Order: sequence, then C-alpha cells, then structure tokens
Amino acid sequence: MNKKQISLLVATAAAAGSAFAQSADPVETFLDEQFASLEQNVPGKFNIDSRTRYEVFNNNTSPSDHRDGFSERVRYGYTTETYAGFNAMVEGETVTRLGGNHDDIHPLDDAGDGTDFNQYWIGYQNEDYGKAKVGRQIYTLDDHRFIGHVGWRQNIQTFDAATGSFTMVENLTVHGFYMDNVNRVNADNVKLDTSGANVNYKVADALNLTGFFYHIKSSDIADFSNDTAGIRATGKYQLDEVTLKYAFSYANQEDNSQSPEDLDADYWAGDVSATFEAFTGGVGFEVLGDGFRTPLATVHKFNGYADVFLPVKGIDGGLQDLYAYVGYQIPVWDEKTIPVKVIYHSFDPDSGSVDYGSEIDFVASYKVNEYVSLMAKYGYYFADDEFAGGVGGADKGMFTFDVNFAY
Repeated sequence: MNKKQISLLVATAAAAGSAFAQSADPVETFLDEQFASLEQNVPGKFNIDSRTRYEVFNNNTSPSDHRDGFSERVRYGYTTETYAGFNAMVEGETVTRLGGNHDDIHPLDDAGDGTDFNQYWIGYQNEDYGKAKVGRQIYTLDDHRFIGHVGWRQNIQTFDAATGSFTMVENLTVHGFYMDNVNRVNADNVKLDTSGANVNYKVADALNLTGFFYHIKSSDIADFSNDTAGIRATGKYQLDEVTLKYAFSYANQEDNSQSPEDLDADYWAGDVSATFEAFTGGVGFEVLGDGFRTPLATVHKFNGYADVFLPVKGIDGGLQDLYAYVGYQIPVWDEKTIPVKVIYHSFDPDSGSVDYGSEIDFVASYKVNEYVSLMAKYGYYFADDEFAGGVGGADKGMFTFDVNFAY
C-alpha cells in the first residue's frame, strides 16, 4: 500500500466516523435500552467485544510475508453474579479473515485463526483482603513489559494460572501468581512452570514503588526460561496547569535450571512527559542487555509498532531504544476529541558500534459512542544500510485501521 492509498483510507474513515458520530446518540440510546433490558432479566453479565481490522504489513526482509487484508475478532462471554464472594466466567473467541486468502492477513492472526475458549475461571473477592482467580484468564502486571496480554493482536494472550492480590494494608498491593500454560497469539499452547510476586506501595501520587520477581520456566521452549528481579517507580506531579509524569525501571535477569545457556543481563527504562491542556510531549529510553528476554510480555507496546525488535528469546548484543513523542487532542464535535500521537525511535545495540536504524510511528483514535471506537495506527522502520542483514533486517512497515465494538 502506498502513501496515497493510506491517506485516502484514513480520510474515508474520518468521513465515515463523522457521519456515524452525527447519528451516534440514537444508536447509543437504542443499545442502552436493549442491554439494560438484558441485564434486568438475566442475572450476571454478558460481554461481547468485536474488532474488524484492515491491515497492511510489508516485511522487506521476507517479501513473501507481505499482507494486505481484512480480519475479524469476536469475543463473547458470560460472568455470573457474585455469591458469597465467588463468581465465574467463560468466554469464547473467534478469529477469522474476511474474504481473500489465508496469506492476506497478518501471519500471527492467520496462525490464530479459528474458535477457542479464551477464558474460563472461578474467582473470589473480599473487599478487606483482596481477590483470587483460578483458571484460564487475561492477566497483566505494571506496564506489560514482563507479564502482558498482547491485546494488540487479534488473538489475545491468556494464561492458565492461579492469581491473587492482597490489599488488606492501605496503599499496599501484593500480587502473586503461578502459571502452568501460556496461550500465545499464534495459537501455540506453551507449557510453563512459572511463578512470581509483584509488590506495590503507593507513597503518594508523586511516588509509586514496585518490586518484583518472576521465575519463568518452560519445558516446551527452554529459551523462555529466566529469573528476573527488579524495581519500578512511577508518579505524577501537578505544576500549575502542567501535569508531569515519570516512570523508571531496573531489572536483572539470570538463567535458571531450565535455561539452555548462561544469562546475566540488565534492563533499564525511563519515560518523562508533560501535558498542558491538549498537548503532550515526552522522551524516554529502554536498554535491554545482551540476551535479555521478555517471553510473556506485550511486546508490541515497546520498541516501535513495526515489531522489528521482539525480545521474546533475547536479542544478541541487546538493544538501546531512545525515543521522543508528541501528542495532541484534536477537538471535533460535541466536546469529543481525536487523540493523535507521533513517536520517533532511534535504535542501537547495547554492545557494539553498529546502527540498528530508526522508526517513525503514528496512532489516532476516536470514540464514536459508549460502544464503538475507531483506531488507525502506522509504523515504518528504516533499517541502517550498513546493517541491513543484521537484527533489524530490511525496512518494514505496517498500517492498521480498526472498528471496535465492546459491551
């Protein structure tokens, strides 16, 4: 897809969104009435989450992987009412292409094509002590850098796990988990013997402190295996009309009894931003040492939308990602806005003198009403000519346009 085609598609989508928005109120009112009637007559809560996606994926490292097509993902589930603190949930998920051939949609979505149980769990919650959940579930911690759901792809990542959170002490939250399986976005079911703890204490709005330890072992994919311990600090501060935010993380990773090789690598990350009225600007960095890996993370969230650098099994030589971004809430109608964001990345290895290249990313979204939202996302990675055959490979681009419905 060329730039002219992309511009035409975005313009058409914006016009469609504008027309839809003008008639959104009666649509939203009708849906409110129908769902309210359902909730009054059926105990518990049904949920449905649909995403129709158009995606262009150009991988110049492997031209045979080029994609240009439509896909659909629908999740449908039911959560019981709570009885004596207990409730349960079951949810299915269907991913399929819309017309065309299998090789028209992203390879990961094509691999996850089909219908499966997405979640089935039993939970318990006590407002004084915390909550627990056992079964197949969506589970995330902190910024998804180590434990995430990869919700960007059509087939979301879930875990067969026992999870719990202890909240009896004010401002203190203790998370713990054990996982024996991860259901990945490409439909692989990978056996795990994984446990971890994540302890957060909120000192004030300006300071949240977190310490964590994750013991990841897999007999199916031994390269996943590692022990990671780290700390994280986040916070925000109001300076007149400017909101300042920051996040800093450090972690050390070592091998364990399941690891196929010795591992001793560090991780550093930082992000600082300022928001004034509709404008946001920020800078950040992320450094992954040689071989540092995050096999259970939402990897798409980091190091560029083009998904060139995916440290699921580690990157030889590591990675340094320096980035800057600007965002603006474009005012439209009925006090609605279109948030837009542009991000620039500069990539280098953590050890070595070569240049991994750079990337420019763009994302925009619009909430039509309580149920419908639109999103467009674009990313283009520019490989360094002298390193075209290395980690970064050749140039790579992606574009998606999503129509989402959620209840």
